[in-house]
Amino acid sequence: MLDYKGVIFDLDGTILDSLEIWKEIDKIFFKENNVVMPEDYEKQIKAKTLLDVAKYTKKVCNINMSEDEIISRWRELAYYEYKNKVKLKAGVYDYLVFLKENGIKIAVATACEKNLYEVCLKQNKVYDFFDIIIDTSYVEKGKDYPDIYLLCADKLELEPKDIIVFEDIKEGARSAKKAGMKAYGVYDKHNEDIEGLIREVDEYITDFREMIC
Repeated sequence: MLDYKGVIFDLDGTILDSLEIWKEIDKIFFKENNVVMPEDYEKQIKAKTLLDVAKYTKKVCNINMSEDEIISRWRELAYYEYKNKVKLKAGVYDYLVFLKENGIKIAVATACEKNLYEVCLKQNKVYDFFDIIIDTSYVEKGKDYPDIYLLCADKLELEPKDIIVFEDIKEGARSAKKAGMKAYGVYDKHNEDIEGLIREVDEYITDFREMIC
């Protein structure tokens, strides 16, 4: 018998093989604006909301665009990629089927925007597996705080202790644990701090089929 009643998934880098896409979007954006990407850029923007990333980018990179214009361009670039190129990571579909067959409630907690995750999950034929999808527009703080996980638990009508969370970065895993949930780390080849993630989580997997018993 499974020892959890609900699962919360992060999207990018966790169930979607999409982090390379965001690196490509960053390259295109910085090239268009004749700006060199800061060496620690990816580290600094982890777990932030899109607006916070735009504010950071405008300030640090001195880009001559408004925050709204920056976000609009990112959205244009991202929509094409999510609709046409982003695929599920290994074992995701099989694990979702397993969860449904066992009556486990399924949620998403993501910083990804609705138009991106909707088109991508529908293209990959998994959108209807999820009971709820909560993005960071529903909460005041990003995923470096536990708010979004607690909101998911409330919407799922489950106690935090009965939920496991899958994340690919340590900041998200840390917040899930602060929310009182069990955190599972998921391997992603683009994660430059895998050891940090492993130290933070309760369990670590490289393929979601490891969760099927």
